[in-house]
Amino acid sequence: MTKVIQFVPNRDLTANENLKAFIELARDFISTWANLDGFTWKGARWPTTHGAIRFLNQENTGLHPSLTPTTEQLLHPQFIDVAKAYIRHRYHTEPHKNIGREMAALRALEYALRLDMGIPDITKVCQRHFDAAVAVIDRRHKAAALIASELLKVVKRLADYNIVTGGAQFWTHKYVGDLGYDKTNGAMTPQEVKDKKLPDQDALLAIGDVFSRGYDDSLEDVDVLITSITAVLLCAPMRINEFLRFRGKCLAHEADRHGKQQYYLKYWVPKTKEYARKPIPETMAEIAIEAIRRLIKITEEGRRLARYMETSPTKFYRHKNCPDVPDDQILSREQLAQALGFASVRSAETYMKDRTGSRRLTGYTLDSLWKIVLEHHQELNPHFPFQEPTSGAEVRPLKMSESLLCCLRHQFSINRNTSSVLLAPFHYSYYCTRLDAREYKHRKNSRCMCFYTRHGFEPKKLKSHSPRHLLNRLAKQSGLSIDVITAWSSRSTYRQTLTYLDNDQGEAAAAAATLMGIDTEQNPKDPVTSEEVEIYGQGPIHRSRYGLCRRSWRVGPCNKFGDCLNCSELLMCKGDRVAAENIAQDRDNLAKTYKAAQVAIERGERSATRWVKVHGPQIKKLGELLSILNDPKIPDGSPIEISGTDFSHEQTLINDKVKEAGIKLVDRSKLVIEYGEDLLACLDELRGPRNE
Repeated sequence: MTKVIQFVPNRDLTANENLKAFIELARDFISTWANLDGFTWKGARWPTTHGAIRFLNQENTGLHPSLTPTTEQLLHPQFIDVAKAYIRHRYHTEPHKNIGREMAALRALEYALRLDMGIPDITKVCQRHFDAAVAVIDRRHKAAALIASELLKVVKRLADYNIVTGGAQFWTHKYVGDLGYDKTNGAMTPQEVKDKKLPDQDALLAIGDVFSRGYDDSLEDVDVLITSITAVLLCAPMRINEFLRFRGKCLAHEADRHGKQQYYLKYWVPKTKEYARKPIPETMAEIAIEAIRRLIKITEEGRRLARYMETSPTKFYRHKNCPDVPDDQILSREQLAQALGFASVRSAETYMKDRTGSRRLTGYTLDSLWKIVLEHHQELNPHFPFQEPTSGAEVRPLKMSESLLCCLRHQFSINRNTSSVLLAPFHYSYYCTRLDAREYKHRKNSRCMCFYTRHGFEPKKLKSHSPRHLLNRLAKQSGLSIDVITAWSSRSTYRQTLTYLDNDQGEAAAAAATLMGIDTEQNPKDPVTSEEVEIYGQGPIHRSRYGLCRRSWRVGPCNKFGDCLNCSELLMCKGDRVAAENIAQDRDNLAKTYKAAQVAIERGERSATRWVKVHGPQIKKLGELLSILNDPKIPDGSPIEISGTDFSHEQTLINDKVKEAGIKLVDRSKLVIEYGEDLLACLDELRGPRNE
């Protein structure tokens, strides 16, 4: 085990003397990364366990990786050793993955010091330099709050080492309170910010459309990669880098307590440092099976090559297109191109020019060609047989021959040949760059890598993390507890889960109030329009002037419905166009329900016969009423009275009492016709007030 070397400052020495001792300790006594190829203390680029870092200054952070920086493009000579010492010592004592953020923080601090004093002396840093560095971070970086936090850690550690003034212990940045992570991007983020993290539905539908084509047609490997990874991301909340820990047999199943087959994904989760078994919803099980099957199919040749490379072979890999010649026989130009897996001699010449400096293709055998391939293989796969670095890992990463995503070089390129003899570690950019709708204006085909435009869709942006947000919300809406969602998402604490959930708009309080019998404020819903009703389809649906009622066939027609057209108290007027339109609409609605009931009877739903018996005569009656209202022979303004079927309980009781007493009740409508309104007014006067 590597011995941890701590820096113990001497309080009796000056800040400059402690700084000098700190740099000497990190440079001469700490061996972190010393065994990595290309590592030297004076180097402008350091290979590290979690990717390479470059000591560029703030103005030149966009320098292309292939270019060697000049002295003017690097951190100031007075500051660069400070940055190197801090990063090496920090990682040696506390291995972590935030080296990139630390570099951004140190770069901003160097820039602020250089602008103020010319020569950036870290021992003279004060509050105004810290504030200026935070301002630089705020302008240059999206993750400003996280980088500012790293900057604060830097100055506080240097204060602990007696290199920076002790007052740095009390400094802070503006990203707290309302500007803190919790309220800008965390659990208390505004709802509209959280909604933007959800995947674009059109983007998902486009990917689903291409995925469905794979059942009937063959897809390009890159399309299989994009669609299948998206499908798996929609099966369980995961992170894109976790696919590096997927084996070929990552999908398993077993019977649950109800006897149903429950499918789940099993793999090591580096963030939580534990093995996970993530259940897949039943509706997504078949999709998961097909997606994993397709990924296994397109990466099988890569795993075959990886297994061969793991044996430290000395002979050329005999892939299916390799020329069948002895290993020591001189190859023709065409055979050399075929052996390397190129479709043309010109492509082979370009490759050999890059590897040897000459476009010559003659004089090579499979044995001599294999040495060139092995040298290139070592450059492309520095961690082979693994895809990830093994140093600092809690659990050994998968070998490439064990990985689900074991890729051949250029396998997911559209305009390059897939290599038959070279492997390439899987990187999340293979997925993300094809779904970000990025436009390269300097190219003839400005969106050559865009998945959507290649398939005829509008360019969309889909982040690999957005399905994770979607699944967390759906899980909450389905009633799963936060603890279950946290475990399903492989998080260490439920507080992180709150960032992924939509803000509770009172649903939980309303549910609790219902359980406890407490009245809560009710928000009325908007009226349902006729167009919205069509969404439900036809069936046992009553339409009224007041809303929508849905009842099952077994319950039967509602006897409380405002059945005005069967009420004898209704007096209609010939020529009333509004009434005629309403009656026609009611008749059409009843006809749809009548047909739906007949279909239900044919399916064996016997209870639907009640609907047929009730609505059949009603439809006929409304048709007859419409014929009268639309009859040109009847003068407009003529009163029309319906012979109703009064069905109220009160009327039934009155009729029974009247029959027992031998009394005859006179119809008020007939009295109006025969004697006029004055007679009814006299009867109402004799009856007196209703409440007496």
